[in-house]
Amino acid sequence: MERGETCRINASRDGKTLLALLRERGIYIDAPCGGAGNCGRCRVVFPENAPEPTEKERRLLTESERMEGIRLACAVVPTEDALISLPCEGRADIAAPGVETGPVREKKGNHSGRYGIAIDIGTTTLAAALVDCGTGEIAAVRTAVNHQRAYGADVISRVKAADEGHARAMRELIRTDLRGLVEELSSKTDIEPDAVCEIAVAGNTVMCHLLRGLSCRTLGEAPFTPVDLSLWEGESRELFGGGPAGVRAVVLPGISAFVGADIVAGIYGCGMHRLDSAAFFLDIGTNGEMAVGGRDGFLVTSAAAGPVFEGGNLSCGVPGIPGAVAHVTLERAALDRGLQSAARSVCAPDGEAFCVHRRELEKKSLSIHGGAGTAGMRVSCQTIGGRAPAGLCGTGVIDLVSELVRCHLIDENGAFAGPWGEEGFRVAKDVFLTQRDIREVQMGKSAIRAGIETLADAYAGEIGTVFLAGGFGYEMDVAKAARIGLFPGWFQKEFRLLGNSSLNGAARFLCEEGARGETEWIASHAREVNLAMDPGFNDRYLQYMFFADENGRGKDEKV
Repeated sequence: MERGETCRINASRDGKTLLALLRERGIYIDAPCGGAGNCGRCRVVFPENAPEPTEKERRLLTESERMEGIRLACAVVPTEDALISLPCEGRADIAAPGVETGPVREKKGNHSGRYGIAIDIGTTTLAAALVDCGTGEIAAVRTAVNHQRAYGADVISRVKAADEGHARAMRELIRTDLRGLVEELSSKTDIEPDAVCEIAVAGNTVMCHLLRGLSCRTLGEAPFTPVDLSLWEGESRELFGGGPAGVRAVVLPGISAFVGADIVAGIYGCGMHRLDSAAFFLDIGTNGEMAVGGRDGFLVTSAAAGPVFEGGNLSCGVPGIPGAVAHVTLERAALDRGLQSAARSVCAPDGEAFCVHRRELEKKSLSIHGGAGTAGMRVSCQTIGGRAPAGLCGTGVIDLVSELVRCHLIDENGAFAGPWGEEGFRVAKDVFLTQRDIREVQMGKSAIRAGIETLADAYAGEIGTVFLAGGFGYEMDVAKAARIGLFPGWFQKEFRLLGNSSLNGAARFLCEEGARGETEWIASHAREVNLAMDPGFNDRYLQYMFFADENGRGKDEKV
C-alpha cells in the first residue's frame, strides 16, 4: 500500500471504529463496502504498536500485510492513542475519456464572453468542464474522486448510509468536491470568474438527491419513489453551499429512482431523441442504465452491475487513474524465451513507453503456467498514461478475463483451470486477479447482459445504432467484452462510443436554446421497465453467469 499523510488518532471512548473516527475529523478514505467489512479496501498502516488483527482482518489481509502493520479502518476500535499512515489518493488524476477539449485562448476577446460549467456527478468519479457557450467549445476538463465513496462504492450503500444519519455529511462532501472542481477550472484557465454565468449538473438520482439535500429514504425501499425528479433551477451558491454570487445553476431532470439525469443528459447529448429509427443507449457504471427508442419515446431500465466495471470490489481494482491497467493480452511464450529477458517495454495508449521489470513475473509464469499440458504465458499490458501498473481498472479486468477465457485458463463456470485459486493470476508486480474477482465480473456482466436482452425484448422492434456511454465504454475492447458474454452479437453492428455522455450532454445544455424543453420531453416520454418484475430477467441472469459468446462457450482461438 502506498502511504500518504500521517495523523494521530485518539482512543475510542464509545466503541467507534477507526473509520467512524476519521469521518468525524473530516478524513475520508476509500471504503467501497461502506464499512461492512466485505471489501478490505479501507487500509491504514500502524508504523508501530499495531493492534492485534481481528478475524475480519485475518480473512481479508495477507500475513505479510498484517506483519507490515496494515489494518482495516472499519475493523479497528482504537483502545489507545496511536499514529497511523493513510493511503495515498490521486484526487484529480482520473481519466476523462471521450470529452473533447479545445485550447484555452490567451485573450478573452477571442471567446464569446459567456461561459458555463457542466458537471457530471458519478458515483465513483466527478467531472467538470468549462464551456464556451457561444462556440460550444469545451475549453478545459477537471476530474476528481467522489469522496462519498467513504460511505460505500454503490448507490445502495449511499442510500443506506443516508438513512443511518450520514446524509448531511455526504451532502457537504459532494458540495466541497464540486466547489473544488469549479474553483480549479477557473484558476487553471485565463477565464475571469465572473464570466461564468451558468452551471448545469447531471447525475444519477441518488447523487442528485444527496446534492440537493432531499431524503433518500424512499429510494431504498419499494416502490422506490424519488422525492423530486423535475428540473431544478436556482442560485449556484444555494446548490453548492458557497461560491460566487449571481451564477445560475440547473440540475437536469431524471426519469426514475434508478434512471437519472445522467441518462437524460446522455440521450440529449447524442441526439437519440431526434432519431426516426430506434437506437439503444447503454451507460455502464455501478449501475447499467439503458434506454431504447427514438423520437417517439423510450423504454428505460437499470441493472445493478455493482462497482466492478469502475475498479470497485476487486482485490487490485483502481479507478481510471494513471497506472491503471487498461488493456491486457496473453500469448504463449516458449519456455527458453521466458528466461532471456530481464525487462520488457510495454507501449502505453498515448504512445509513451514504460519499462516494467519482468524477471520475477516470467519465472513465476513458468512455474505456474508451465505445468503438464500448459505452455507458459506472456502477459502484455497497457496502462493509462504509460505509468507502472498500479491496479486493474474496468477495461483492464474485462480484457484480462476475456484473455483467460480465450486461453482456457478459466472454464465456462468462471473457475480457474490452474493453481491460482489462492493468490490469483499475476498481471504485474502486486497486481493480481483472484477467483473472487472473477465472480464479481460474472455478476456484473450477467446483470448487464440480462438487462439488455430484457429491454430489447420489451421494445420488440428493430434496433439500429448502439450508443455506448461512459469512460469505461470509451476505452473498452468491444470484441473482448462480447467474448465473455457482456454484449449480444447484434450490439456490434452499428456501434458508437460516446465517452462521458452525461458531461457532454450537460455541456450541450448550456449552449443550445430549447435545451430545457428537450430534456424535459425526454424525461416525460420515457417508460421504465422494472427488471425485478420481469419473469425472464432472473433466468437470463443465471444463463449469462457462464462465460459464453455468440459462437458458444469456450471456443478456442489461436494464441
